Amino acid sequence: MSGRLEKLRIHNEDTNESLFVLFNPTQYTIEDASKWQEQERMGQQPELHYTGGERKKLSMDLFFDTYESRSDVRQHTGKVADLLVFNREQHRPPKVTISWGTAATSAAQTGFPLTCVLQSLKQLFVLFLGDGTPVRATLTCQFVEFTLPVEELQAHEPNSPDHAKAYVVKEGDTVSGIAGIFYRDPRLWRAIAERNAIDNPRVLPAGAVLTIPKIA
Repeated sequence: MSGRLEKLRIHNEDTNESLFVLFNPTQYTIEDASKWQEQERMGQQPELHYTGGERKKLSMDLFFDTYESRSDVRQHTGKVADLLVFNREQHRPPKVTISWGTAATSAAQTGFPLTCVLQSLKQLFVLFLGDGTPVRATLTCQFVEFTLPVEELQAHEPNSPDHAKAYVVKEGDTVSGIAGIFYRDPRLWRAIAERNAIDNPRVLPAGAVLTIPKIA
């Protein structure tokens, strides 16, 4: 087993530059969640429909100390602060990939690597030289997972049937609830309502046969 210390790395995907922290964090928090939406069914308990995943959030404190070298700690903390600066070419602040540990350790186990953007930053300076130069700081960082819009759509595109299908209405069904079943998104109910000339999408007669169209 190698005794080499793995340093946490923040790689700027826009500039292809990497920042290695001076001291590894002592702890970090990964927040992850899924999105659910209640669908009402007349006379019955509402059903939950999965509508996609939330973006992961990574929170950590990064410690910087340059007291021994008597240099300005902001030379290091400023590189992290720059991750909040708007990039005119990309029309956003930089996208980064944070990695820590060996490639053999999966992201599912550690949360790394994580491609994300810096969402918020708090800088605390706690030690200074006689002339006021800061030499010790703690940065409280929160990163949020970054996914390009096209990737997001591909990952959570509605589960539309390959071709039009028939569905027999059950007691208490609503058009939005049926859209949730076939498209995994109740907001797409209009496609079903228009195809079947439904005037009131909240009231459907049990036993009616609906055509569920394919969504392009």
